[in-house]
Amino acid sequence: MRRRTLIAGLPWLIASPTLAARAESATRVAAHWPFTEGDTEGRAQAAAFGAALQDRGETDRQLVNRWGGADRERTRALSADLVRSKPQVIFPYLPARLRAVSPLIHTIPIVFVGAADPVGNGFVANRKRPGGNIAGFTLSESSLGGKWLAALRGGVPAIRRVTLLRNASSQIRGGHLFTKALEKTAAALAIETSVEVAERSGDIEPLIADLAWRKDAALIVAPGVFSAVNGSRLVALTTEHRIPTVFAIRRFAHRGGLISYGPDPAEAVRRASVYVERILRGDNPGTLPIQAPNQLKPVVNPVTARAQGLEIPSALLAQADEVVE
Repeated sequence: MRRRTLIAGLPWLIASPTLAARAESATRVAAHWPFTEGDTEGRAQAAAFGAALQDRGETDRQLVNRWGGADRERTRALSADLVRSKPQVIFPYLPARLRAVSPLIHTIPIVFVGAADPVGNGFVANRKRPGGNIAGFTLSESSLGGKWLAALRGGVPAIRRVTLLRNASSQIRGGHLFTKALEKTAAALAIETSVEVAERSGDIEPLIADLAWRKDAALIVAPGVFSAVNGSRLVALTTEHRIPTVFAIRRFAHRGGLISYGPDPAEAVRRASVYVERILRGDNPGTLPIQAPNQLKPVVNPVTARAQGLEIPSALLAQADEVVE
């Protein structure tokens, strides 16, 4: 088995002399995070990634964590510095870091987590066989647009209008990843939909005020850096104004959001560690397929439901992956 693994890795190393030379030196994995160094969520993700690498026998590998936060200029600067340090594998978390790193290097393997449409955005040629130096795991799939809406209607049957709040940077292929599935489900449920784009935190209050005035409206908060940074504020405002809301980022149901419906980030980084370990042992990243999230289920917060004067139907509670009490 060991002999076959080495032979399988040879074409990749031969094709990349820089990698072949580096393989003889100490292995380093550089992780690029969209958090500040003191962020609790960021530290938890970094710890999960490091622990997963250790579980796979990489205890002698050096893991370096870089913290760019949501600052675009800092992210670009850290990406350039990271590439200059010549790690053996780069691990960018969420699309902005992949977008910053990928044009700078084509010989160092990259394993990403979070790019929703890696083919449409030009990161890889094909999901089944990416080619090049990039492999990884998406955190979203287009069908989630319909699943979010179905979860909202299942939890709050009275809603008649839903707004999708998306990040300004999440436009792909001239549209948005979740719009088609959202509109298809909305048509079947006779629900009116709209899409709002958020660029600044100041965009939040007018949207919340409009939804609160309508009474029969609900909100879907799509994933992205803006949502991650402003999620706690959105939780507070939607609870205060009794706006039923589903968050694509899982942790916000635990922070008081009514419903969250998205992947488990800790599971995603653990799965990514498998690819990192395989590449460190000689596998070609261009042959490792891009993988979608595993089974997705909602997380429901009945405490928030009661605060909003709602009662979550037992059918939705039965479907939930977690019930936060």
